[in-house]
Amino acid sequence: MSRASSRETKFVNRDQYTKRFTVRLVLLALCCWTAPASAHNPALDPPEPGSVPEAWNVITQCSANVQTLIDTNQLREIAYQIANTTPAIRLLKSRIGEMKDAEKVSTALDRMSNAGAAVIIAARQPNDPRNSALDAYHNLQDAVKSAAAFYPPEVVNAAVYICPMHPKDRHLNSDERCSLCKMPLIKRRIVASSIYEKPGESSIVMSAEPDKSVQQGKSSRVTIRLSRRDGSPVLPGDLLVMHTQRIHLLIVDQTLADYHHEHPTATDTPGEYIFTFSPSKPGAYRIFADVVPAASCIQEYVVADLKSDSAGGQIDDRATELKTTLDEMQFKLSFDPKALPLRAGEPVLGELTVTAADGKPYRGLEPVMGAFGHFVGFNEDHATVVHVHPAGVQPTDPKQRGGPTLPFFLYAPKPGYMRFYAQVRVEGVDRFVPFGLNIAEAGQR
Repeated sequence: MSRASSRETKFVNRDQYTKRFTVRLVLLALCCWTAPASAHNPALDPPEPGSVPEAWNVITQCSANVQTLIDTNQLREIAYQIANTTPAIRLLKSRIGEMKDAEKVSTALDRMSNAGAAVIIAARQPNDPRNSALDAYHNLQDAVKSAAAFYPPEVVNAAVYICPMHPKDRHLNSDERCSLCKMPLIKRRIVASSIYEKPGESSIVMSAEPDKSVQQGKSSRVTIRLSRRDGSPVLPGDLLVMHTQRIHLLIVDQTLADYHHEHPTATDTPGEYIFTFSPSKPGAYRIFADVVPAASCIQEYVVADLKSDSAGGQIDDRATELKTTLDEMQFKLSFDPKALPLRAGEPVLGELTVTAADGKPYRGLEPVMGAFGHFVGFNEDHATVVHVHPAGVQPTDPKQRGGPTLPFFLYAPKPGYMRFYAQVRVEGVDRFVPFGLNIAEAGQR
């Protein structure tokens, strides 16, 4: 063998060793790390499985979630899903002692573990990480199928049922009841992302009827009716409690300049709910009902319009506005400079900074709906809305205070102008702080 060939062989071996070493480091990190719980849904961080069917439920859901994250370009979230599979694979390996072909099963599980780690590595490549992650994901799919072949289909495809109020109480039989509160169970769904999940096709229909025509400056009592596609009413118990409420109504006028966040109250009529609000703009308003049906555990936006006898305006200012003064307080948005300009389909880390009237950092943000703030963005198409929450630790006590900064991840599904609101509570009063964002086309620089 020539010296050149010898050197090439050494370099190949070194590269192979480096790749194996990197994979081992990732696997070690995953074994020691649990994905942080989502502020929006505790099911993002499922507890360690207690049975083989539950382990496969985690693996099948989380591996499918990886595909969703690649499709939506949320590559940083992939590590959370892979991390969830680590305890599941560990349980499967602990139960193969009495299985036929135990050695082959162990090899298949190791391959699946390595394939998952390789997806994380691929998603962090500096050049074209999305396609790299997709190629690695195809290998993960093959590895999952190979390992699944050693188990009965009913085990691999098993569903897990949980209590809406106690999601850590898991069952394999839908007819059972919660061990703690005896409530009926729902099918567990492990969400793909804490940043953005594309709402599914609405299974609910909503109508909205004010007691009188919506008029600027006058209070309206609005009755909404929620029903399934078959006409049956949607009861409060049919919806999951998300951020302390079952129904979040995001209401905005045609100019996107007047935003209200309301929570309706159920009446004695099944499927009927009421709320009141006072519009500050003329014209019609659109309601986006943010709900999560217990039957699917999938977020939906249900839309209805409030008509008005008066004509509304048009969006006349599409300027980018990252600073707002409200009630003598200063509110400022900032985003990761490396991710600018903001582009559709690309998650970006943002931060809200609050300054008091005296110029000092404000640290008195009060909990509102289980968080120190809520962010809602309306696209100029009047059809697209995003509802995100601050990242990090959420308040667990009404006496806790937050600020002066609230980090969050913004995912804009469509390009165009977005009216973006931060909802915070100061001295017992909710403030709706408006900003203006311009979202570029995906990939545009």
